[in-house]
Amino acid sequence: MADILPDDIVRNILAWLPAKPLVRFRCVSKHWNHMLTEPNFMSFRSRKSIILPLSEALHLIDDNVPTDDMTHSMLKRCHPDKNLWDKYKVKVIGTFNGIVLLRYTHALILYNPFTGASTKLPCPPYRDCRRPGYGFGYGATPDDLKIVRLKQKSDICDVCSFKNSSWSSWSTIQLNMKCITFENYVGTFANGFLHWVAYNNPQLLIVLNVKDMVLSEMHLPFAKSFIRAHLGTIDGCLCSLNKVNANKFELWVLKEHGVEKSWLPKCSFTCKPDHISVCILASGRILMKNPSELIIYDYLENTYEKLNISSNYEYRIKMYAVEYVESLAYGVIGFSGVGSWTADMREIGDDVGMPYWLAWLSSTRGCKQIVLTDNGQVA
Repeated sequence: MADILPDDIVRNILAWLPAKPLVRFRCVSKHWNHMLTEPNFMSFRSRKSIILPLSEALHLIDDNVPTDDMTHSMLKRCHPDKNLWDKYKVKVIGTFNGIVLLRYTHALILYNPFTGASTKLPCPPYRDCRRPGYGFGYGATPDDLKIVRLKQKSDICDVCSFKNSSWSSWSTIQLNMKCITFENYVGTFANGFLHWVAYNNPQLLIVLNVKDMVLSEMHLPFAKSFIRAHLGTIDGCLCSLNKVNANKFELWVLKEHGVEKSWLPKCSFTCKPDHISVCILASGRILMKNPSELIIYDYLENTYEKLNISSNYEYRIKMYAVEYVESLAYGVIGFSGVGSWTADMREIGDDVGMPYWLAWLSSTRGCKQIVLTDNGQVA
């Protein structure tokens, strides 16, 4: 094709493809690999997907492809490090520039779902830190990226600054955090602030100004909630999904950050009592689960799309998912305190019986094609 069509036209065609064939096309030739890894190509493509860590695999859902097209709408990847994997104990903390921060029981991993590349971060200081609140975001500029760990019922939190490539401790005595519990909740990032719903006060938000590291409180716009509110972002604004009763949901949007009176109702809808929200997508659609399956609900069209993922044995376990922009990045701005990135492109599913896996390991020195056997060893 490259001999017949100019590269610009080829790029325009490839930009419309789902992630799965696009990653494989990097193996066609050095020229195609270079063309598909150019920053301009990924910026032009700007395609969003969802990562959903489940006990057996990381599920990558291409929300741009019809859900009944299982060949292209879904990828199942191995966990980045099988030695860290622990059933039910992996959470998505946040995302930045296509890189997703995963929290395992004893480690934090930066992971690129599109390329399969990952690297382990320095461990936070050891503390008796049961069920902490984690967050991932930046202040005034993206190079002020930070990971925050709030210890419940404590006046100390831990902060990993990507500028300094290290962890430090910070006092939360400005707010009486000893009365707050988080129960492993993950903070939602919006407009330079991280937000957590207080576990022991479901109408209260704990808000952290990431730039100035100042804590404050904000209240949700409703007095009662059937279950704890779910936070997310829509068009860059903080939003809250509240389950009013057994089968009714209300979606609220904060139009002016920090101003409680700017909470406005976006919509309300009803569904079966056993439906629970998992992730609010940027478009306003909602990833939900019931005892047997996962669905994406579009409140504008009042339609459901069923995903071919069973949730029957994980229904009562809180699921963590995040929407990310596909990227070929192998690092994070300003952070040099981690080791080398390794890539694991292995998929789980129909191809498990194949005798070999094809993986690409990328580094600053270029790309290297290797063949892995079924047990992950170099052939």
